[in-house]
Amino acid sequence: MNQSPDHLFLREGTTYIKIPLSEIQFIEADGNYAYLQTKSKRFAIKRSLAAISEELAAPEFVRASRGILVNFDQVDRVSFATGTIAIGERELKMGKAYHGEIKSRMPRL
Repeated sequence: MNQSPDHLFLREGTTYIKIPLSEIQFIEADGNYAYLQTKSKRFAIKRSLAAISEELAAPEFVRASRGILVNFDQVDRVSFATGTIAIGERELKMGKAYHGEIKSRMPRL
């Protein structure tokens, strides 16, 4: 399978829910878990952010900091001055080490 999928299945209790990648806003690491945030819901995943990042292998996902992977298609605002990325009403902290990668994703005039 060389084409990356446009969705993933997340387990919730005993069932699996199909989540289109385009609906994922960001994924945040927290200890042994990662929290996947969509517009309407937050899912807990028992995996590291590095493992998730590797498995996703989707070009729209970019590291914003050591603990946050954002779906760049969902980003509304980026401020290098304050080191934040806004997705809707949410402000996420951006690590200085990741500024270059983020800038490279921004077509701008």
